Amino acid sequence: MTEKTVIQRSHEAVKKEVSSYNELFQDSASVDKRKEEYKTLVTNYYSLSTDFYEYGWGQSFHFANRFRGETLSESIQRHESYLALRMNLKPGDKVLDIGCGVGGPLRRIAYLSGAHVTGVTISPYQIQRAKAIGVPANCQFIQGDFMQLPFEDNTFDHVYVIEAACHAPEKAKCFAEVNRVLKPGGSFIGYDWCMTDKYDKQNSEHLETKRLIEEGDGLPDLKSTDELVDDLKSVGFTIEESRIIPEGDIPWYQPFIGGDSYFSLASFRTTTLGRWVTRNMVWAMEKSKLAAEGTIGTLEILEKAAVGLTRGGKSGIFTPYFFFLARKS
Repeated sequence: MTEKTVIQRSHEAVKKEVSSYNELFQDSASVDKRKEEYKTLVTNYYSLSTDFYEYGWGQSFHFANRFRGETLSESIQRHESYLALRMNLKPGDKVLDIGCGVGGPLRRIAYLSGAHVTGVTISPYQIQRAKAIGVPANCQFIQGDFMQLPFEDNTFDHVYVIEAACHAPEKAKCFAEVNRVLKPGGSFIGYDWCMTDKYDKQNSEHLETKRLIEEGDGLPDLKSTDELVDDLKSVGFTIEESRIIPEGDIPWYQPFIGGDSYFSLASFRTTTLGRWVTRNMVWAMEKSKLAAEGTIGTLEILEKAAVGLTRGGKSGIFTPYFFFLARKS
């Protein structure tokens, strides 16, 4: 973890969360079931995975295209800064981050722009972590559901999302809420996880890759780039730009496979070997009761994510950063 403050969670809670999460991905569990229980699905996922994300990824839980000469951290910061630039933020603007995690992007965008940024996450644990890390004067964190945002109409000048709308059971309903709280003329901008035009529903390997990504990342049902744009339009947004961010010199999934020229302990942790080392350490800790029962189950969930994301990236059927810029009339 990147922050010294540790929040203790009971062994029983971890065990129950793993069991509840896995039940939603049993063979008998349908996509409709996951959509109905998305609050439980997403809340449990981030209660279980947040500490591991911080351990391996830092405080910004997202990917970025990356160029030769850039570290992973630098590419992530650039990716976040681009959104601040495209929103044309200025001091005093009221901005909303939906699905804010522990607040890495939020703090950076607030620091760069001087805007006041409010972050919303459905996860109580992430709110605890965000506050433990620290809350700058022009930021705040609120536990809430982006399917039912706890704000008045026309509250924010701009809204952004970074790889979080994919957790929505119905994107159009999520986007309708964003439209409601956004001031007229305000922008809604972001990156999201989508299946690309290369995805073939009749291809068994493609279906398995999609399943692994969903099961490994707490997702009800991944949608295509076209479906995301259609959902934005359906609730009244005008689309000013939409595109898959061009790949850089280094594949976005490189952290999962290793071979990074900028070696660090943090980059090693996400590689195949690094994940194997971590798994064995956690296995030993769980067996000796130093880690909660179910912790190794969390790593098994995250390993599915790593495998699925790598397959999706290599085959080109999945992108983690479909960019869109929409505006409220």
